[in-house]
Amino acid sequence: MKIVIAGGGNGGILAAHRLADLAEVTLIEAGVDPGDPVPHRFLHEHAFPDADWDYTDLDSGHHLVRGKVLGGGSSVNAAAGSRGQPSGFEAWGEGWQWNDLLPGLRAIETDEQFGEQPYHGDAGPIRVTRLSQSPLDEAFAAASRRNGHPDCADHNAPGTQGVGPWPTNRVDEGRWGALAAVMPLVRPRVTLRDRTFVRRVLMEGSAAGTRRAVGVEVDGPGGVETIAADLVIIAGGAYGTPELLWRSGFDLPGIGQGLQDHPWLMMNVLARDEADVFARPVSGSLLRAGVADDPADEFQVFPFSTWLYDRSAPRASYSVSVALMQPDARGSITRIADGPDADRGRIRLGHLATDSDAERMALAVRKTADVIDAMADEGIVTVPADAWWKTADLIPRLREKVETYNHPVGSCGIDRVVDRRLNVFGTEGLKIIDASVYPRIHDAGPNLVTMAVGWLGAGLVIDDERL
Repeated sequence: MKIVIAGGGNGGILAAHRLADLAEVTLIEAGVDPGDPVPHRFLHEHAFPDADWDYTDLDSGHHLVRGKVLGGGSSVNAAAGSRGQPSGFEAWGEGWQWNDLLPGLRAIETDEQFGEQPYHGDAGPIRVTRLSQSPLDEAFAAASRRNGHPDCADHNAPGTQGVGPWPTNRVDEGRWGALAAVMPLVRPRVTLRDRTFVRRVLMEGSAAGTRRAVGVEVDGPGGVETIAADLVIIAGGAYGTPELLWRSGFDLPGIGQGLQDHPWLMMNVLARDEADVFARPVSGSLLRAGVADDPADEFQVFPFSTWLYDRSAPRASYSVSVALMQPDARGSITRIADGPDADRGRIRLGHLATDSDAERMALAVRKTADVIDAMADEGIVTVPADAWWKTADLIPRLREKVETYNHPVGSCGIDRVVDRRLNVFGTEGLKIIDASVYPRIHDAGPNLVTMAVGWLGAGLVIDDERL
């Protein structure tokens, strides 16, 4: 059987890994394959203007980071290895709740501290660990405890909250995601086509009946060509997958609707000693807590070096960031119908568009400010005199300051664009296996969960095709 996977991010790579020994798999990536061993910058750096899709949120004008490189987002992100709470998947429905996802989460990971636990894996390609804590991480944790938050040794233990080290997929300080950890296992077993843009999925059959995918048309180093397939898997991500569907002639009303992202705010202070900031610039300490009385309605706080992402910032700048992890608001991606950007998406993330989201974010910011003040009381950080979060009329400032956590999901969700086996409605031989199929955002970054969706989606292919 010939399978084409259109997209080399987390979903596509993990699906290819599981299917490679059972079918003839071609994995297509528009960006470059950096090779093995992975170059230093794709392990350690956080700014990739030459490996980015150059998307923009029209609501805010903010740049939206999406990796145009093999490994996708996991090649340019901060390598968070968090899963979220089981309750965050209740809205996913039959076949996709916590107990359904857990086998995939366990299959992909080797947890270096808690692998013996039944809710963790100890033999997967993705190493999940907790790094040593810097003086600032320890100070942040102590300030959180003084504000009533308990210690949390394993943020991936179901039901846990509190403050403790980030779970991360880093090895020797470098991100160890799908590119570094999984692609060395995949390359010898698939046909890899990097620097190759999928122009459209080729379909046969009438628009009035069920149509079947028979391959893809691509534009690569050798020019435009077609690649035949018995099954096409789209894995272009929350932004790229709707665009490929539009280019392929699909007009399902759900395409691009249901988009969600975690609204995220930075509360910048100055550390007493810049050396403390750079002792652990990323993947240090993480606080997770309930916004109000419902522990399932989480906010998430972590500090990091501002300079690492913004070289115009002072090296002592220390960003304490806060995110609302169960937002109600939905954004959208709508099609540009004509002109030079035809079939690109107009992206509106819709951050804090509902009063509920804005009010809950205000509560989260005030609780985060209490932690910052506790650090300031110890002389560890200095809070600016004009700190924006000190204003009495906070909600307008939140809507002015809100940014993206770069966690887009849900733009081709289950029961809207695909069925529960990830088949595109009205088609045969066409599945979507990426973060766009999420029915609702869950309370963690999509890094590990999208890998699990890739693994489990490949399992659906195995069952459906009797491989």
